[in-house]
Amino acid sequence: MAAWTLVPCLVTLRTEFNTLAPGRDKGADGSIGDSAHTSRSDHTPDEDSDYLRDHDADDKNEVHALDIDSSGPWPRPFGDIIADIIAGERAKWLSSDDRCRLRYIIFNRKIYSTSTNFEPRNYTGSDPHTNHAHFSSRYETGPENDTRPWGVLPEEDTVDARELWASAAKAARGDADATADDRNNRNNIVQVVRFALGLQVDAQTTPNLPSGPAGQLARIEAAVVPATTKKK
Repeated sequence: MAAWTLVPCLVTLRTEFNTLAPGRDKGADGSIGDSAHTSRSDHTPDEDSDYLRDHDADDKNEVHALDIDSSGPWPRPFGDIIADIIAGERAKWLSSDDRCRLRYIIFNRKIYSTSTNFEPRNYTGSDPHTNHAHFSSRYETGPENDTRPWGVLPEEDTVDARELWASAAKAARGDADATADDRNNRNNIVQVVRFALGLQVDAQTTPNLPSGPAGQLARIEAAVVPATTKKK
């Protein structure tokens, strides 16, 4: 068997699962197939298989399948994670402006494939895939190399700009109900603005600044965020 590699899109998927749950059980994980897999299985390196060799345009010896153990422990239900991946792939598959990366997913006695627009069908293979989820990628260069996030990891928390400024203003005014978070937001806004103007990042002081943008910053600090401590 020649040297092989997992297609990049599935490497990204595996990395997201590992990042989400670093201590997860990997007993049922897999990429390259064992003796139970035939030469037509996506777990077989494609250039080693007479059947798979012509499925994609390159001559890289690639594996197009990934198994992820379902036992975890996971920070949220594994089935919910799989459902999110299916929804994302379905949306891409049905979009005229995008391309999904997977041909099918098998999990918990169900298969979701491009042939049915990722609607579930009963899976009747000998392995019910209850202890792992199986992902098979498409044999096309674009989807193979698409390493955009899969959505396994939670999105970074975002803060509405208006809420952020309102929070910072509470600290600047010294409102009685201003919290440590409000004061941190005030300091962060000052530091970001000062950094953007190439000025010393120091929310505690307002130097004697010249006119122009730097002077405008000084006026902003004096009028909007004059102090980091609450007024008595």
